[in-house]
Amino acid sequence: MTSTTVILTRPEHRNAMLAARLRDSGLDVLCLPALRLVPRDVCAQQMPLPENFDLLVFVSSHAAQSYLDRFRALRPNPVWPGHTRVATVGHASAEPLFQAGFIPDHLVMHPAAGVDGQDSEGLWGVLRPILSDLKRVLIVRGQAGREWLGAAFEGAGMDVTRLSLYHREPVTWQYADAQMLTEALQSQKPVVFLLTSSESVDAVHANIQRLGLMSSWVQCLFVVIHERISNHLQSILKTAGLQARYPVTICAPSDDAIEQAVRSSVSHFGRL
Repeated sequence: MTSTTVILTRPEHRNAMLAARLRDSGLDVLCLPALRLVPRDVCAQQMPLPENFDLLVFVSSHAAQSYLDRFRALRPNPVWPGHTRVATVGHASAEPLFQAGFIPDHLVMHPAAGVDGQDSEGLWGVLRPILSDLKRVLIVRGQAGREWLGAAFEGAGMDVTRLSLYHREPVTWQYADAQMLTEALQSQKPVVFLLTSSESVDAVHANIQRLGLMSSWVQCLFVVIHERISNHLQSILKTAGLQARYPVTICAPSDDAIEQAVRSSVSHFGRL
């Protein structure tokens, strides 16, 4: 696998640890964030506080960390209310909550690690036994996102507040990055793209199209963290009159699962 290049497209702060692991295992890694996460201003007076809700839901680890940072700024010695549960759509997203040091572990809810359903539907299943206890729910997210979970809470009669703490901006890859990517795609070695959201698929596609690399891109291996992302990728390629050469690999969003999926996809490539 020493001749394989892995393209990591997660936001910049999410790539370092995974990149190090992949390089240690003999893979070449190119970090090309597809999206930039830009903080949004929320004044202290408008910041929703945990004691006013029965449940706080964080759609990603970045959403959780962003909220905790602002909460600490308001309360340097934070005490978490005992009646307020917190939840994330996946095990990996809950890590900032466990590391915070002031949220009791028994209040943190998420789909179990290593199982399918690291998403809104999976979290809904985890929350189902306590739904009757919930009246007020805060969903912390970017400026846009899936509305499935919020709609589900509202359909169950809950009062839902949506808090946007950041927005995503597509990144345009500049000369040095574009040159390294072009060299990787035009080589004879396998290239694996990690794609972790439909928005990042759109941003990567825009860069690939701008650089005139579509015919090389469809020859790549793709690892995604949800079936929806795979479907979105296939839809984009189909619209362009193209089709991915190899099956898309779907895995859980944790670094362990991603590394295993990359290895599996490359092994599959070698057998074709």
